[in-house]
Amino acid sequence: MSILERAEHMDGFQALCKRNEVNRLARMKCSYTIWNDQSLAEKAKAFLATTEGGDAIEVVILNPSAEGGMPHTRAPAVICLPAYFSESRLADTLKHELVHISQRRIPDVWETRARMEGWVRVQESVIPENWLRRCRLNPDTAAARFFAWEGRHVPLPLFVREDKPDLRETVVRWYDMRDGLVKSAVPPSFSKKYGDGLGSSAMEHPYELWAYA
Repeated sequence: MSILERAEHMDGFQALCKRNEVNRLARMKCSYTIWNDQSLAEKAKAFLATTEGGDAIEVVILNPSAEGGMPHTRAPAVICLPAYFSESRLADTLKHELVHISQRRIPDVWETRARMEGWVRVQESVIPENWLRRCRLNPDTAAARFFAWEGRHVPLPLFVREDKPDLRETVVRWYDMRDGLVKSAVPPSFSKKYGDGLGSSAMEHPYELWAYA
């Protein structure tokens, strides 16, 4: 069983994407396969060896189109990097992905942190179907997909175009559970807590927010 087959057996992320029409379309031209040159993985492993528990983390280089060329993690503790990824960004990217690995390893600890900061985990069924189907699936957050800020505002990572979805073309909108509306404005209390000027990648989920911190 390959590293990707084992990951899929554990987290089922590829199958999840295929079950959602918009996410499937967004990945039509992406090849989720292992790249023939794994030299970058060896450099990444050398860096990880200097971190606590890093020797137990696997690294695999994928086709440059996999997940739109975005680094990500898979189960149980695999960091996936696209081929031709810039070595100048490697250390910072690995630090980011290490946060996601921790979120996979000790999910209860991270969910407790979320509650302490004012986030409440909510089920997919809370999100109206017409908005749910437009949300980009993220391998780093799929296991705990939605949280509501202050138990009310749910950040939704929406594809800009539903008919021609692109993994790199998304915007964050906020579903207000109180009035049932999706809004473009960031909740003022969120900005007060985390500051202005955050990118959409950080705002889409508390786990991304902390990984970018």
